[in-house]
Parts: sequence; structure tokens; C-alpha cells
Amino acid sequence: MDLSRVLVFVAHPDDEIIGCGGTLSRINEEGGKAKVIVFNPGGKSVKETTDESVGQATRLSELDRVANFLGFEHESWGLTDVKERREVVRKIVGAIRSFKPTTILTHSPYDKHHLHVDVSSVATEAAWHATQLYYLDMGEPWTTKSIYYFEVWDLFTRPTTVVDISKHIDKKVNAMQLYRSQVEAFPYILDYLRSLAKVRGLPYNFSYGEAFERSSVLPELI
Repeated sequence: MDLSRVLVFVAHPDDEIIGCGGTLSRINEEGGKAKVIVFNPGGKSVKETTDESVGQATRLSELDRVANFLGFEHESWGLTDVKERREVVRKIVGAIRSFKPTTILTHSPYDKHHLHVDVSSVATEAAWHATQLYYLDMGEPWTTKSIYYFEVWDLFTRPTTVVDISKHIDKKVNAMQLYRSQVEAFPYILDYLRSLAKVRGLPYNFSYGEAFERSSVLPELI
């Protein structure tokens, strides 16, 4: 996995921390560059309000703090779902060609959450389209080396890649704590992050790890 320029597509703020927060911390420490694109700011899981727009503002404010803490760029697209698939794919192609990532990280296609699955699907399709002579108004073709899927709640049985985040587990957990509204909504989340990272790392002599599954949509070029 080439961590020099990494583009991350997620459904909601905090998915990037649950799925690859340690990897994002490692990218920053090692001098790489990362950008996170959030589809839907969410808002329904903010306990202190029933006004979804207020909840969204809360979560976007939290995202700003997390991005500053871990040193990544970010955008929020305000897409609650993927209705106009072709237009969303086109938008992602533009983002890929603009950022020129070496690696794309996104949700697992096996996740139960409908938006997680949709984001995975359109990001994967767009990564392929970005290599071709399609959507040329969105920039020159760009070939990303690889796409990797990460875990949120539905776990891989046979991950293809485990990133050593032993030096970054505390930053991952601390970043999650900055999503105060989500820690209140899911009070077990901090224990979950540390426990899952422990399970992922130990078989490979890492104190903590993050598991990924490499997509076969973009072949390895040798």
C-alpha cells in the first residue's frame, strides 16, 4: 500500500477514524498527504438536538477539528444518498484526477449500511473510469495504484492487508474523542477501536493494526 497520496471516500464523519484513523495518522507522520471526502454529514445521531441541520453542523465542526488534529484535507459533499449514480461517479472522477492519489481507501462493499455500500460502489467504479478516456471535462486520466476497503462494523474474515498502527493507536482514539457527539451516541466506540486494532495487529506481531481488503478492480501493474 503506497501511503504517499491517499484519497479517502466515506459516508459520514467519523467513518474515516473507525476504518483508517491510525493509517491517516501514519500518513501524516511519514510526510504523506491525505484527503477525506465525506458524502453525508449526518445529523440524526446527535443526541442534543432533533434538528438534523443542527446535528449536521455539529458533526462538520467536529470533522474540522479531527482533520486539523490528524493533518488531512477534507470536503463534505452533502449527499444523503446516491440517486443520480452517473453524476456522482463523474464528481468522484473529478476528485481523483484533481488529487492524483496513489491509493484510494473506502468502505467495504460487504457493509450492512446502505450508504457505506453505495459509497464503496461508486468510488470503486469511478477509480476505474478515472483511468480511461471518459469524463475528459473532469481532467486528464489518472491511474491510482490500488483501492483498499476498510472495516467499520462488518469485519473481514480474510483481510489482504494489515497496516501497523502501533505508534498511532492513541492518536486514532484521541481523534475519535473529538467526535464528541458520536462518542455520546455510541459509548462503547473507544473500547471497540482499541480492541479491534489489538485483534488485527497481534497475529503479525504488531501491537495494533488496521485491516484492509484490496480491490481487484485496479490490477497491480508491474
